[in-house]
Amino acid sequence: PKDVKLRDPKDWKIAGKPLRRLDIPDKVVGKPVFGVDVDLPGMLHASIFQSPVFGGKVKNVDSAEAEKMRGVKKIVREADFVAVVADNWWRANQAVKALKVEWDEGANGKFSDETIMAMLREGLADPKLPEAKKVGDAAAAMAGAAKVIEAEYASPYLNHATMEPMTCTAWIKPDGFVEVWTSTQNAEASMAAAAETAGVPLEKVEVHKMMLGGGFGRRGAPQDYVKQGVLIAKQVPGVPVKMMWSREEDMRHGYYRPASLVRMKAGLDAQGNCVAFEAKIACPSILALLRPEAIQKGIDFSAVRTLNDMPYAIANQKVEYAMRNGHVPVGFWRAPGLQNAVYRECFIDELAQAAGKDPLEYRLAMLKPGDKNRLVLEAAAKHAGWGTPLPAGVFRGIAMSDGFGSFTAGVAEVSVNPAGELKIHRFVMAIDSGHVVNPDTCAAQAEGNAAYCIGMLYQANTVKDGRMVEGNFDTFQIPGMTEMPKVETVLVPTGGFWGGHGEPGALSFMPAVLNAVHAATGKRVRTLPLKPG
Repeated sequence: PKDVKLRDPKDWKIAGKPLRRLDIPDKVVGKPVFGVDVDLPGMLHASIFQSPVFGGKVKNVDSAEAEKMRGVKKIVREADFVAVVADNWWRANQAVKALKVEWDEGANGKFSDETIMAMLREGLADPKLPEAKKVGDAAAAMAGAAKVIEAEYASPYLNHATMEPMTCTAWIKPDGFVEVWTSTQNAEASMAAAAETAGVPLEKVEVHKMMLGGGFGRRGAPQDYVKQGVLIAKQVPGVPVKMMWSREEDMRHGYYRPASLVRMKAGLDAQGNCVAFEAKIACPSILALLRPEAIQKGIDFSAVRTLNDMPYAIANQKVEYAMRNGHVPVGFWRAPGLQNAVYRECFIDELAQAAGKDPLEYRLAMLKPGDKNRLVLEAAAKHAGWGTPLPAGVFRGIAMSDGFGSFTAGVAEVSVNPAGELKIHRFVMAIDSGHVVNPDTCAAQAEGNAAYCIGMLYQANTVKDGRMVEGNFDTFQIPGMTEMPKVETVLVPTGGFWGGHGEPGALSFMPAVLNAVHAATGKRVRTLPLKPG
């Protein structure tokens, strides 16, 4: 209600203090129940084999060998997957491996990293792209600029790589009522998927939200695994069935962070000031797949953010978007639009270098006094000791980006040894979220963002013959404990608004690291993951 007045922060008794979380003791001793922990009386288990090629269909199944295996109760065949129901999951999975499935791959079997990159490059070449932003006359300002800087940045598809694979327990009861137990970030979508699949009204569905073994946006699109769980349960009515994906299924059937290709161009005047900025963004649209009604005039706002809403005072700007949707499913990956923050902040460093100016001072010159972006940038730089001497071989990089209701800036300190191995020693993150409820939790979120983003340095999901190549953590590496830098969080809440902490810290981490890499090596990183040499 509009008439509810929030308590003034000066009167807070609990909020604002670093209090211990009430759920930590239970988590330490393993009490919380995750989706994979669900255990119901008489429950059966299902393992699934989906079309290796996205959009492929089941053509033929030889299940003779699987049917003879111990514990197997039923073989379930659907349009795009085959599953085995057994008395435990290991037996179900062993039987799945014994299935001989012929797939109709369709045209999607012809796609690869090369064809996808060609699709994105064609997007950049399109002369009639919709504009996500137009201010002033960028073309004219560019033509009159003393110096023009142009760069192309790219990043690959990325899986969310949750520790807990997708899991759904479904129970079709004799009266037609449907119960579902699942780890989900979107219970409403899970309920809708279950009701539609079971062919019952929403009133006859109950979804139990279990603890998440990692979400990061993947479990915000539960339509696939919940639908599969209910389809399998329909084949054994009256019995609860827990369907769990194998790690390989989970790695190869995600909603991936979109691969993207971005070309940026800037015009500098004789003093090195940026007078014009242009960007073309080519990538698949998440909203086109998950929320098509949110597309406005051909623009997916999540695909252009941080480039079309820059806080930098540049008089002439033009940002265009080339929506190029391939066959790989895409979804929201922690801090959607994160790759654009990397591109923008690394490019701003390129401009500072071209202008012969300090990266911090160059940014500050383009931010108005009192701008919250300016305040967090100054706070991060001050805490990190920007401009002060560092140990031999250690170099700093800086970046900033607002997002998800908060304003953040980061400073990274790194070293690169003679073998080319990168070590991130320290990351300082300043954040203005308006107010702070629990400072300890905010620091933990900053640390979590850093840990999650380290993997971007070497992770990639590659496409060959229409399918994802990487199938487990041997080929999709997860950061180890020794890679974790010291993370220092600087909380600078200015009041008046409430921002987030779960995602904003991720925005400035990687560009700060890559800018520090350039300071250390003189090499500009424009494409992730990092390549040897």
